[in-house]
Amino acid sequence: MWSKFVNPFKYLPLRQAICWGIAALILTSIFFWQVGLRLTSITQLNLAGDRLWAATARQLIAWLLFAAILYLVGVVASKSKVRFVDVAAFNLFARIPMDLGFLMFAVPSVRSVTALASEGNLNAVMQHIDIMTIVGLVSAIMSVWYFYWSYKAFAEATNVKNTKGVVLFIVSFIVCYIASAYALLIV
Repeated sequence: MWSKFVNPFKYLPLRQAICWGIAALILTSIFFWQVGLRLTSITQLNLAGDRLWAATARQLIAWLLFAAILYLVGVVASKSKVRFVDVAAFNLFARIPMDLGFLMFAVPSVRSVTALASEGNLNAVMQHIDIMTIVGLVSAIMSVWYFYWSYKAFAEATNVKNTKGVVLFIVSFIVCYIASAYALLIV
């Protein structure tokens, strides 16, 4: 059971990965629209809000951009045959921990303290250090889980593993992080 949680991509059928991933993408888009969040890069957001179509478009762009970069790296680096559908489906499923982490913004006090922090009002933020500590811990846990699963998804879909796989994954993420910040400006 533990091994299925640590690396679900060894056991997860492609159809289930894409179905769970699409369901999470749709629910996350609706959540962003309802709560007033906006995805600004592959892993960052702000409180600017979006219409439903724009929130969905941003989710799709972030996912497909990262999947395309990982696919291209996999094609170049792997000795195995790499299929885009495998990389994209597993990458979409790997986003679920990050999507779960965003749920903390459903709590009004978290949104209000985060708004104060984004405005640079440090004195007001320090009065709510307990909330910021919880936000930081949840963000850290969900980010580590997301990065771990994303690497495992990449390794399983492309058969690029170990040190080479980790280095290529990190470089791919950095490229996607920068590219997604610009790509999401068009929506």
